[in-house]
Amino acid sequence: MAKGYVLKWRGDEAKKVAHGAGVRALYICAADLQGKSANQAPIDTGDLKSNCSISPLKHEGTNFYYTVGYDLPYAKLQHERLDFNHPKGGKAKYLEDPFNENKARYDRFVKKAVKQALKNEH
Repeated sequence: MAKGYVLKWRGDEAKKVAHGAGVRALYICAADLQGKSANQAPIDTGDLKSNCSISPLKHEGTNFYYTVGYDLPYAKLQHERLDFNHPKGGKAKYLEDPFNENKARYDRFVKKAVKQALKNEH
């Protein structure tokens, strides 16, 4: 009799591996954005620069994400007002600009991390 081979679908395991790798990669991207944004935040007392935070992991349906942002009362105003002068440094759009400049890189990073994790689990 010929030697037989068993093929198994390990979909649940693959989902766990992909999820773990994706969540870790998302956090790395969130931390990178946090640093880039804080470096561009307007400076007066330094409160805004040190206020950038990363939320705990959130999920809606099958989507998982972190939120990077500021919660000081004046953060949104400082972010949106292009006419404000920042003589001590920083600028408006201090969260939006670094996100837009890096979102394609973040997307590639997460995809690569998930792909690599699945490849390592064969």
